[in-house]
Amino acid sequence: MDAQEALARRLERAKKLQEQREKEMVEKQKQQEIAAAAAATGGSVLNVAALLASGTQVTPQIAMAAQMAALQAKALAETGIAVPSYYNPAAVNPMKFAEQEKKRKMLWQGKKEGDKSQSAEIWEKLNFGNKDQNVKFRKLMGIKSEDEAGCSSVDEESYKTLKQQEEVFRNLDAQYEMARSQTHTQRGMGLGFTSSMRGMDAV
Repeated sequence: MDAQEALARRLERAKKLQEQREKEMVEKQKQQEIAAAAAATGGSVLNVAALLASGTQVTPQIAMAAQMAALQAKALAETGIAVPSYYNPAAVNPMKFAEQEKKRKMLWQGKKEGDKSQSAEIWEKLNFGNKDQNVKFRKLMGIKSEDEAGCSSVDEESYKTLKQQEEVFRNLDAQYEMARSQTHTQRGMGLGFTSSMRGMDAV
């Protein structure tokens, strides 16, 4: 008898577990139908109050999905950029995604013809005093215009900047030549060489 009673209890437990699994499956199916209905309406906001009125049990997942759909709809209305469906709506902030897309579009859109900044004009008109160096510099910088920049076309502020740059380059060249001559021609000078040599001469 004990074996039969144990078998009957096991069967009852299995039956209860099966019923519980079926209930969970029905609830999941209802949630999927609600999500599919929301997707079919173009991602419109789920109305939680309407779901409560209809007698459908609102789980935290449904409430979260409703909140995410509301945020996506708000971002779409404000920016005109929709979050793609392959992104997890709980993991992506739609407003930040829209800002990122705007930045991406601005970065990759082409520049308009004739749209140059002031610094680009200064780089183009930079003069090293030698035509070969100017051509080489323009090639390295990717400047495509080959015409010589004249001082008459440059406004007064740019002209002052160019003159300052030429003076800086001249000063750098002079300093380089002075340092080069000191390192190559005055070896052994300084750092105690002169005092030790004088001591050697006295002996």
